[in-house]
Amino acid sequence: MAQRLNLLRASAAAMALTLSGASTAQALTDPTRPPLELMRTAAVKAGAMAADAEPPRPRLEQILLSSARKGAIVDGRYVPLGGLHGKATLVNIDATSITLQTDQRREVIQLYPVKRLVSGALGAGAKSEEAVKRP
Repeated sequence: MAQRLNLLRASAAAMALTLSGASTAQALTDPTRPPLELMRTAAVKAGAMAADAEPPRPRLEQILLSSARKGAIVDGRYVPLGGLHGKATLVNIDATSITLQTDQRREVIQLYPVKRLVSGALGAGAKSEEAVKRP
């Protein structure tokens, strides 16, 4: 009888350990994560915006003008004068800008684009971007 009671206790203890292990193996969720419904609607909106948006403008990083070569670094790649950047051809280079020509359009890209603020967007007493002195 004592042996049967010990066997019953051992099997009950084994079942308790098995069940407690399954309950602690649950994945923890991030309490700061937004609800799944909001994440789904945001993903759908982002996909719709990406489909409607035009491709990003090329970023001019550097202009190389010398007697040996004329070219520009556009989006991290060297493009010589007359060379291709994607489907566009580099047709003109000067000291501060380049011109890319495709079949449909001609685009001038400035090395240092000028930021212009709308006059109504400034608060009272605010200075424009060009008027602010930088050290």
